Amino acid sequence: MSDEKAVVAFFDLDHTLLDGANGNIYALRMVREGYMKKSVLIRVLWYTILYKMNRLPREVVYKAVFDIMGQYTVIEMIAFMDRNFETHIIPRLYQGGLDKVREHREMGHITVIATAAGEYIAERVRAQLGADDIIASHTPIKGDHMHAGDLRNMAFMEGKLEMAVDYCVRAGAELSDCWFYSDAASDLPLLEAVGNPVMVNPQLKLRQEARGRDWPVLRFKEYARFDTIARPQRMITPQMNRFMRIYEESLATSGE
Repeated sequence: MSDEKAVVAFFDLDHTLLDGANGNIYALRMVREGYMKKSVLIRVLWYTILYKMNRLPREVVYKAVFDIMGQYTVIEMIAFMDRNFETHIIPRLYQGGLDKVREHREMGHITVIATAAGEYIAERVRAQLGADDIIASHTPIKGDHMHAGDLRNMAFMEGKLEMAVDYCVRAGAELSDCWFYSDAASDLPLLEAVGNPVMVNPQLKLRQEARGRDWPVLRFKEYARFDTIARPQRMITPQMNRFMRIYEESLATSGE
C-alpha cells in the first residue's frame, strides 16, 4: 500500500470552467421558454448584481430562483436543465479547463467541480469534463417540487470551504497540498486555504485582493469541442438522485 497522500484539484464553474454564469444562462432560457416572466428575470438579475456587490445575501438570490423553479415539478426542471445544458452550457465550456482537469487526473489527483451551482448542473459538468467528483449546493426538495425553505447546504464562500475541508478529510488529503482554480473574490476562503491557488480569468476584485500574493493567473478563451455528450451518474442528495434516475429511465425508455 502506498503511503502517498491524496491530492485534490478543485475547480470553480462560473467564469472559470464556463464562459459566463450558469444561473444567468438558465434564467434567460426560462424567459425564452415561458417558465419565467421578463419582469421576474429583471428582478433576479438585479438581485445578482446586488449580491456581487456584497449588498445582498446569496440566500435571497437562491430563494428567488427556487420560488420560480418550485412552480414546476422536479422532473420538469431536470428536463429543462438537461436540454439547455447540451445547447447552451456545453458549447461554452473552456478547452483550458478541460485540459487542466485531464492534467491533474494524469498526475493522479482527485478532480472536483466545486461550485455554488445546483448539484444537477455540477454533475453534468463533471461528467462532460471527465472529473471525479463534485461539491455543489444541495437541491432542497419537498414532495415532487424544489423547495426554497431549506438553503443551508450552499457551496458558497465559507460554505464551499467547509465542504472542501470535509471532502479532504474523507479523501485523506491536506488542503495545503491541494489546488483550487477560480475567478471570483467570493472564493477567497478556499483560495487562501489551499496550498496551490490559481486565478482563472480573475475578476477585478480578486486581482486586487491577490496583490502581493504571487498567485499564478490563467486565461481561458477557447471553447472545448466534444465528440460525445456524457450523461450524469449520481446526485449528492438522495431525493435529487431519485428524480434524476426516474428522468434517465424515461430517456432510455423513449429511445427504445
